[in-house]
Amino acid sequence: MKRYFSLLLMLVFPALVHAQLTVNFMPEVQGRTLEGVMSAKLMNSQQRRSCYMVVRITVAGGGLIAEAKTPAFDVQPGMNLIPQHAAYNAAWKFGSGKVAIVVKQSHQFPEGEYEYCFELYENVKGAPGELVADQCFNYDLQPLSPLMLTEPYEGDQICDKRPPLFWQPLLPAIPGMEYRLLLVEVKEGQARAEALHYNMPVIRQAGIQAPMLLYPPLSRELTEGKKYAWQVTAVRNEMVLARSEVWDFTVKCEDTLAKRPVDSYRSIDDLAKGNFYIAEGRILFSVDNYHAAKPLDYTVTSISKPNEKLRKLPKVDLQTGRNQILIDLDGVKGMVDGDYYLLSVRLPNGETKQLRFLYKSENE
Repeated sequence: MKRYFSLLLMLVFPALVHAQLTVNFMPEVQGRTLEGVMSAKLMNSQQRRSCYMVVRITVAGGGLIAEAKTPAFDVQPGMNLIPQHAAYNAAWKFGSGKVAIVVKQSHQFPEGEYEYCFELYENVKGAPGELVADQCFNYDLQPLSPLMLTEPYEGDQICDKRPPLFWQPLLPAIPGMEYRLLLVEVKEGQARAEALHYNMPVIRQAGIQAPMLLYPPLSRELTEGKKYAWQVTAVRNEMVLARSEVWDFTVKCEDTLAKRPVDSYRSIDDLAKGNFYIAEGRILFSVDNYHAAKPLDYTVTSISKPNEKLRKLPKVDLQTGRNQILIDLDGVKGMVDGDYYLLSVRLPNGETKQLRFLYKSENE
């Protein structure tokens, strides 16, 4: 019995040793650059030990991309970063394939199916060290799309002092990714980048899950006549994935708009420019149709609750010539007082106009 127990212990012990030192690596985030690969973390559940690390990266169909061996470094109990001196002084060797040449020149990994392998060896003077950890990670790497702002548009003039802010999502989606948004006032003669760096934020919001931010209720409203700059950053676990450009806009309400009656039929072209719209039970706009009469092709979707489905949108006829359109929203199932919505109108010429609005029920 003791013999069998000894044999079992001999088989299990190496696995237990390896489990005491593990590599934490996120290929979808850290696997995009050589520097990112060297930002992997090491979890040591034992006492301090001296190790060196071998990193090997291969791509499907292309063989070896890069391989590196670091100088020795100490791994303390708990979570460890690879020391900067060890990462900086790692001796890299590159393969001879096309992808390897691109990585060697740019330190960036192009699209491909990669395997990232980490081997840690005990550092023993004058002798090969024992392998104490060996982990590989496979990932089909897709390039990230640019992080682009969409509204308020660059250099736009808007009349909304508490505007919602929109941008295109970063793709492909990375689990655990979130956005951060910074909006500041731009002083006269000041550059936008300088304003973002030095000025007191009007909005500094973290933990944003969707590619939009409704104006935070606790933030002070914007001031008419002033210019504002904003930028969005995508992060995961404090690691920056992408930053948008810095855009600016000015809060300015035109007198001609301010003097119009609340119930006037404003041109759909005017409304689509981003001026603030409150739909008090209905949406009113005018549109020119130079084609044959037909039903108005439009949709209303919820911005505040994107998964909510709206039902019983009223049918609206579009006549030839000038049309004054009234869309009654109080009868639409699913509309919520105080929520933001997006109206999309497809005109007969194929052009699409969009209006973001705040819904206020007349029945409340």
